[in-house]
Amino acid sequence: MSDASLKEVFRGDLPAVEMAGAMLEEQGIATHRRFEFAGGMQLSANETALVPGQTAVLLVPSIAYDEAKELIERFEQPEGDYLTELTPAISGNQRKRRGVAAVILFVLFAPFIIALIMMAVVVVGSFFR
Repeated sequence: MSDASLKEVFRGDLPAVEMAGAMLEEQGIATHRRFEFAGGMQLSANETALVPGQTAVLLVPSIAYDEAKELIERFEQPEGDYLTELTPAISGNQRKRRGVAAVILFVLFAPFIIALIMMAVVVVGSFFR
């Protein structure tokens, strides 16, 4: 005899629960989301808005609990480390981007600098009149 009651398989913030639920549903496991307040009261998603102090809970049928728990454990594994060294082509491209950015900044600020110099000449010239 099998029991088809719901068991909690994952608990966390709403985006993480939504991603875990989507992953389980993609594998063919039915899910149900609930929100739990700080006091432990549970409401279904349609009955309440997301407010502070509220935790999202992902429930699955107890028949599929073991399979869902195994999939959730793979979901919670951290991502691998990323390479931090840049290849020569990318670092050469980075130097080019800095040069282009310097030219663009010069084009943008050159009129402002010229205007400041002209204003300084006018102010200094007015002292000698």
